[in-house]
Amino acid sequence: MLVWIDALNTGESNKYLKGIAGEDTCILAPRNSAKSSVLLQWVAWCIGTHINLGISLKILYISYTIEVAASKSRQIKAILESKPYQEVFPKIQPSKSKWGEREWSIDFTHAGVSVIEEPYTLACSGLKGSVNGKRAHCIINDDVVKSPSEGRNKLIQEKLEENWLQIVRFVKFDGSRTVCLGTRMAKHDVYTRIFIPPQWRVITQAAIVKDELGVERSFWEPETPEAPGLSLTTLQKEREEDLESFLLQRQNEIPAQSFQGIRPHLIRYAYLPQRFERLVIGLDLASSSTGDYTAFCLVGIADNRLYICDCYQDRILGNMNKIDKLFDIYSRRADMCPNSPVIAVDANRYAMDFRNDLINYLQEMETSNESEEKFKNLQEEAIKSSGRGEKIDRLMGHSLLFEKGRFLFNRVTESDYASKLIKQITDYNPMDSNDLMDALEMALLIGRNYIDSELTVAW
Repeated sequence: MLVWIDALNTGESNKYLKGIAGEDTCILAPRNSAKSSVLLQWVAWCIGTHINLGISLKILYISYTIEVAASKSRQIKAILESKPYQEVFPKIQPSKSKWGEREWSIDFTHAGVSVIEEPYTLACSGLKGSVNGKRAHCIINDDVVKSPSEGRNKLIQEKLEENWLQIVRFVKFDGSRTVCLGTRMAKHDVYTRIFIPPQWRVITQAAIVKDELGVERSFWEPETPEAPGLSLTTLQKEREEDLESFLLQRQNEIPAQSFQGIRPHLIRYAYLPQRFERLVIGLDLASSSTGDYTAFCLVGIADNRLYICDCYQDRILGNMNKIDKLFDIYSRRADMCPNSPVIAVDANRYAMDFRNDLINYLQEMETSNESEEKFKNLQEEAIKSSGRGEKIDRLMGHSLLFEKGRFLFNRVTESDYASKLIKQITDYNPMDSNDLMDALEMALLIGRNYIDSELTVAW
């Protein structure tokens, strides 16, 4: 904790901040090391010391949600109302007109401080939701990532990043400072996206510390059985039980991996056969026109092997435009397969809307060339993503296809989407766009049913 205090109390001053000015600072400390407790006390101390100097400090307190921030706000208010605090800072009294949970101020008249700007001392905000746009001298980030599952959620992390970049960073006065105290929860959370050098000074602490001889000790050994702390034995046991979670939440270290996804050397190429027994199109629909891509992967089955023939992704507006692209991709290979194609699509609401429009379109088709006739009779397979694990788990369920040489990439292709697909499946990052990978996984799930194989999907 002394490291935190040294980082927070810089000794630097400017127009708004006295003794705590300086560069934006992110402190990554082990989980359950009393980060919030120390931070709340430091905020209360800053309010008192600045009022003693005749300065009104405006603080924006940000957590994952505004409800979490409000709970911190209540604790700071309790400190300010306590008798020991008011003995040290007698100028601090609650405002009679503004003393709520999410926004409050001290009594500036009692403090003898003149306030021209908006009279508030602390306002709460949630980075996940509607962010408070109040101007602030000091921005506190506390618990902006609440759990590992939220840290791994691409949509949530993108929302946090968007709110920070578009709103929070513009509410600072010239000379304001931002402080973040937290713990890593996932490999690709906001601590690898927002609070990073050179814009931020980053201090990283680990729960197990080694000396020069490699001897381990706990960063917080208990002095007595009743005292708070974490023994080395406890930490070592946690490390044995779940190394990845331990490295993230106790060591603030991103776990090293030999690979994430399909091993690159398992990517094999071949010329496409002249004929396919079946064509399967995996279709991953975007939930919005501004977020993910709509992706298509056409897989052909021949001689007990699966071939990736074509793939494509784009932000496509409207179901009819998606249907046109679906037929365009299929028609290029339609003469290579005598049977009608199979389309594998998500079993979610917007996919159901697409399927209904597709069915209506097929019923209204009046043309009758060979490829369109087969397209009219396509089969649909609705695939539920829920209950099948995370994206990377679903992909790795097909890893034996790659290891046994049963899945091959088209050796001759003019499209750069194939290289994007290969990157997605060999260098998986949950925060990147993985729509081609999703489309491929659905196509494989259906396509493998058409080959004679002992291989099973290993969820």
